[in-house]
Amino acid sequence: MNKKIVHVGLDVDDTQYHGAALNKATGELFNFKCRPTLKGLLGQLSKIQKQFPNHVLQVVYEATYIGFTLQRDLTDKGVHCEVVAPSSIPRRGGKAVKTDRIDAAQLAQFYANGLLTIVQVPEFEMERDRDLLRSRQGLMHQRERVRRYLQATLRRNGLHYKAETQNKSHWTKVHYSWLERAITDQAGSLKVNLELQYRQLQDINRSLAEYNQQIEALAQTERYQKPVQALTCYKGIKTVFALTMITEIGDIQRFPHPRQLVSWIGMDIREYSSGGKHNRFGITKHGNRYLRTAFIEANQRGYRTTRRSKDVRLRQAGSTPEYVEIATRCLRRLSKKGNRLLLAGKHPNKVKVACAREMVGFVWESLRLAAV
Repeated sequence: MNKKIVHVGLDVDDTQYHGAALNKATGELFNFKCRPTLKGLLGQLSKIQKQFPNHVLQVVYEATYIGFTLQRDLTDKGVHCEVVAPSSIPRRGGKAVKTDRIDAAQLAQFYANGLLTIVQVPEFEMERDRDLLRSRQGLMHQRERVRRYLQATLRRNGLHYKAETQNKSHWTKVHYSWLERAITDQAGSLKVNLELQYRQLQDINRSLAEYNQQIEALAQTERYQKPVQALTCYKGIKTVFALTMITEIGDIQRFPHPRQLVSWIGMDIREYSSGGKHNRFGITKHGNRYLRTAFIEANQRGYRTTRRSKDVRLRQAGSTPEYVEIATRCLRRLSKKGNRLLLAGKHPNKVKVACAREMVGFVWESLRLAAV
């Protein structure tokens, strides 16, 4: 006997929860709102349950700033609750009115009709580890912004590192020494401005060093040691990228085939076919952007040659032969594919993405092996 279900869509924010309960069988739709607390929401769900005593409530909400906290709280109270990625929600064009109430009703309708892609709720501790890596990435972006602004301030005031020193590499020890001398030689508001910007940059560098230290320690824990060892055999993947891939993917067993992982990351190809014509428009980007970034960054230039650096050789020497074999196959495949695409005149950015898509399958294989 099929269960009778009432689908509940929630639009959550920090001021109020808006909900819509849909009985698909009858078309009945009930809207409600409550304070953004578990107690307030359970009270509203209890009222709906009384209206449909022989039905099971199934709740869904978009993954927002509250993450999976609400899902875990409702699950602990015996309420079936799922989370959906905002990027996977169908968008209806031409709507002139948008409200939280309408959004909740649409979410309930999409949920009832099976049109939503449900996000897997990660293990609590792995989610915290993942947040550590995401915070580091955010700090990296912040450092890049501070660096650009500092460089712009220097250039506006006629201070050009390359012109004065003939050195091309920025953010090396030599460059930092030049910066300190250049700032010291200034006066007035310019000196104050440069000192404050430089101090901010140094603070970020110190914080990043602490993040890196904690991430290296995390990689040595029993939970992550094997998969990190498997992934750091790859050219282009060090500890940070390895842990990013591991914590963002979670349970690799939920992807029976690498194509599913490629799609989940948002690296499958956009295709439009009509009237016998087939057009391809790059990757969809509908997926996990942190993973997508990690895979693309891991393929900056490494695919151009099968030569391995001393660092890569050392990592492989201390690893399991089966892990090394997969990474070696990957390097050969990427080098062959990358150089073929470059010779065909493809833009380097497109080549990076193509190689990153190819690498996903090998990483999938390595993580499956490490999970045994």
